[in-house]
Amino acid sequence: MTGWIFILLSAFSSLLIAHFLKISENRGLDTVRVLTVNYFTASFSALLFADKSGFSDAGTGVFPAFLLAILVGIIFILNFFIYSKSVFLNGIGISVAMMRISLIVPVLVSILFFGEFLSYPQFAGVLLVFIILYLLIPGKKGLQNEPLKAGGYLLLLFVGTGIGDTSLKVFEIHFIHLVSKELFMGVVFLTAFCCGLTTLIWKRKLKFRKTELIIGVMIGIPNLLTSLFLISALEMMNGAVVFSAVNLITVAGGTVLGVLYWRDRFLSSQWLGIFLAMIAILLLL
Repeated sequence: MTGWIFILLSAFSSLLIAHFLKISENRGLDTVRVLTVNYFTASFSALLFADKSGFSDAGTGVFPAFLLAILVGIIFILNFFIYSKSVFLNGIGISVAMMRISLIVPVLVSILFFGEFLSYPQFAGVLLVFIILYLLIPGKKGLQNEPLKAGGYLLLLFVGTGIGDTSLKVFEIHFIHLVSKELFMGVVFLTAFCCGLTTLIWKRKLKFRKTELIIGVMIGIPNLLTSLFLISALEMMNGAVVFSAVNLITVAGGTVLGVLYWRDRFLSSQWLGIFLAMIAILLLL
């Protein structure tokens, strides 16, 4: 029962992130400033509670782990920026669904590089993802002329999330015995914060509005909690059940939140895509 509570808390935290990003975009707040505050909050909290004894006696073996953390941090802030724009342009439900079906990327990497094999249901899920991509992306004819509009952001979100999840899988396979998860994520968030701060200094946009500080903190806290709750659930329940449950609840919750609160409007093909996304998630895990 406790495991399911952590699953619900993880999904709820993920939805809070999307909700506050939508608020940020609707109020015309500076996205980079909001994300920078978000990552400062997440990194400070993660490093504060991290197990500093997470280092082993592996010596130089720790160095590649931190290089990976820096790479993941760069990917995270870029993908968060894309996510923010996609939530504003495409709505919460579609953006969340696109993030969740990006599970296909680490699945394919596991097959190609880690020697894992696809079951028949997973193979069906892979094929289904390509259909979902076609259904969810709006204005497909306009993508060639306007690649960074609504449909373009969805594609970038799919790729970016997939790469980020794959990077975390690499950490779990090769480096988790060297560095604690909390410390690794702290470095990831700290790197993302440094990237955001550097961008603001370069653009001379360091003057924060009070609302940007508040929204940034309100994103940063669930940004950290969604991972911690997920880890707690994984310690109590089967991984396949945890991932499928969190993803399904997040997709369903994102759709409900988008329609009822933000009055998002979907095409009939996009409704079908969201429904198929839930099926694909079950098949891929």
